[in-house]
Amino acid sequence: MMRTVLAAVPLLVGTGLIAVSALGLLRLPDVYNRMNAVAKAASLGVVCVLVGVLVLVFDARSAVVVAVAVGLQLLSAPVGGYALAVASYRAGAPLAAMTWYDDLADADADADADADAGSPSGLRGDRSGGAAGGGPADG
Repeated sequence: MMRTVLAAVPLLVGTGLIAVSALGLLRLPDVYNRMNAVAKAASLGVVCVLVGVLVLVFDARSAVVVAVAVGLQLLSAPVGGYALAVASYRAGAPLAAMTWYDDLADADADADADADAGSPSGLRGDRSGGAAGGGPADG
């Protein structure tokens, strides 16, 4: 009985975080904000659910499996969210009107300056270059 009550807390918190993530996916203004909501809230929600399951089914094998799953979730979700956001930016997804900063535009401008100065790669970092971030330099 006590184990069920202890497991209910992280299970409910995880379910709530996943619900907030889903709400953010529906309500936030642009792809970048949506991606941020999903990458953070959903990944923490999955971790909480896994911890709740571990409390319910506690043995050495389950602890190892949950530890590996939590580690992979905490490593891969932020990296994947960032990679998808950069790919969306380079594909030309518009920013929300309320966005104040565009750090990737500065990075792309620096990459363009390097390409124009004769960088060894010969690639430009403009937004029209595709998902990989660059096409052949105009010359």
